[in-house]
Amino acid sequence: MTPVHDHYVGIERTPEQLGAELACHDLIHAFAHHIDRGAATEAINLFTDDAELGNAEQVVTGRDEITRALAAREADASRRTCHQVTNIMFQQTGPDTARAHSLLCLFVLDGQQEPTIRAISKLDDQFARDSAGQWRFSRRLATLLAGAQ
Repeated sequence: MTPVHDHYVGIERTPEQLGAELACHDLIHAFAHHIDRGAATEAINLFTDDAELGNAEQVVTGRDEITRALAAREADASRRTCHQVTNIMFQQTGPDTARAHSLLCLFVLDGQQEPTIRAISKLDDQFARDSAGQWRFSRRLATLLAGAQ
């Protein structure tokens, strides 16, 4: 993990920088939203053509492979989840690139028990702006810190 250094904290940013940060935050939350509402395949539009998505066990590359992974998740309709993303630390690394680090608390909802956190993961995201000016995930890797997937 590449740290987001404290020298970026507390500095006023330009409207363009704030726009980039907000757009990337929206990507992070939209991904969780698509998964939680059972429409994981809709998240493919959040990725660049050559993006990577994965964890310590597996990384898939490119929209075709990512679509297959999202379709497998969507096919498991019995698994109801709530992804809570917190502690997002964002850094714009260039005019068309950025990265963010965040924490993910995963709740699995089975309707029988009180919801509890099933897992805590660290998300390391990289973003790129496409030719149309939209920000997309170029890399999204999750590291399990505690619990189970």
